Amino acid sequence: MTTEQETTGGTTGPDGGWSAEEARAIERLGNRFAQTGLSRMSARIFAALVISDEGALTAAELCRRLGVSSGTVSTSVQYLTGLGLITRENVPGSRRDLYRVLDDPWPEVFAIRGHWLRDFASSAAEDIGRLDEGTPAAERLATMREFALFVMPKLDDIVHDWRRHRAERARADDPPRP
Repeated sequence: MTTEQETTGGTTGPDGGWSAEEARAIERLGNRFAQTGLSRMSARIFAALVISDEGALTAAELCRRLGVSSGTVSTSVQYLTGLGLITRENVPGSRRDLYRVLDDPWPEVFAIRGHWLRDFASSAAEDIGRLDEGTPAAERLATMREFALFVMPKLDDIVHDWRRHRAERARADDPPRP
């Protein structure tokens, strides 16, 4: 007989702290984040932080709740911190660190795709130079590169528009001061 912990990848169980629905949400969201270019484990950890009520967990909690090793968590949180998706805070009165998802990490998640497109365009340009000019393969690579270069500034515009939208919404939500 398969336990709930086995079917959800170790995210539930007596010590897991997740409901079955939360565990499924973490796996679905983790899969989506992995599609943006995050490693599978970094994506799961990021999803767990997003799904947690506090938006923050210690390394020990991440290990226990996701059923993974401390080394795996350490590597993943360093990576996520470096990307600017999460922050590391000291827990007062403890030697433990708390990892917290940013209030609005979505522009950074989107930026990961922008970095991928930049690398994609650069690689295509290098490979075009290796092929005979005018061949169908060179033309396909040129089209791929052109697409990436076309989309990249639009991603930047979307992030800029999002931040402006959030700022306008925050101003609208602030009560007028006398």
